[in-house]
Amino acid sequence: MPEYSILAGVTRADLRRDPYPHVVIDNCLPAELYAELARTYPEDSTILQLGSNSGSRSVRENSRQDVHAHRILERPDCFSESWRAFVDYHVSNAFYQEFLRLMGPEIVALYPQLEQRLGCPLPKLSTGVLGDVRSRGAQLLLDCHVGINTPSNHLSSVRRVHADAPDELFAALFYFRREEDTVGGGDLEIHRWKDHRKHLFVDSEVDESDAQQVSTVAYRANTAVIFINSEHALHAVSPRGPARASRRLVNIMGRFREALPEGLFKKRQKRNPWALGRRVLRRYRLLARNPY
Repeated sequence: MPEYSILAGVTRADLRRDPYPHVVIDNCLPAELYAELARTYPEDSTILQLGSNSGSRSVRENSRQDVHAHRILERPDCFSESWRAFVDYHVSNAFYQEFLRLMGPEIVALYPQLEQRLGCPLPKLSTGVLGDVRSRGAQLLLDCHVGINTPSNHLSSVRRVHADAPDELFAALFYFRREEDTVGGGDLEIHRWKDHRKHLFVDSEVDESDAQQVSTVAYRANTAVIFINSEHALHAVSPRGPARASRRLVNIMGRFREALPEGLFKKRQKRNPWALGRRVLRRYRLLARNPY
């Protein structure tokens, strides 16, 4: 089902290498297919009911809520045939091979020992669906979250500057902005480490004094971005709100769990008390705005 692929029509000529390998895809899917997926995008209530945080008594404003691929594929009563076909393709080995044809050389350049660590060439990796018991033993687990950032009464960012989890090989974000959503923000910011700064994290995030913004990928309908994850792949979501409408997005990824339990890289920690204090203050302000 290549017509469902977010990479259809994308070539290596579209690859951007500054500050790390990524591709921005405008008009990602054909207009008719995108319109069908947008029309049948799962309701917020469905995502909250079936998502990873289902069962919570309350949901914070501007919080990330997702339904994993294996839940979508097992619930034809809740998701349209088009959505299940879209998700099914993006957790397939065919999609992984398509991604490798686009970014394989950059993966090898970033991680020259990766194939040796895995014991086989990248195209030969076994793939499965994250969370599906039938995929136990697969080297690379693929997922395709369909999700939202919940509405908010305040200006806030769902996530500031960070790199994704060290067991993640790649990630893609695909935006399904509603036509009636006119609120600014919610864009993806591409960041780099400042010159001569050590690559040190504060928990899972980055002290923003150590990073600088390079570019922005607008939160725009039918727009996608895909990148290789590494300690260099810094990104953030720009502040958004107040917003009555949820921010709709799909997150596609490949993760090493059992195959590389130590991860692709280490998030070495910054022990500067000022950096830790700034993080605590930022969290306090967030909780003060979203007390539940």
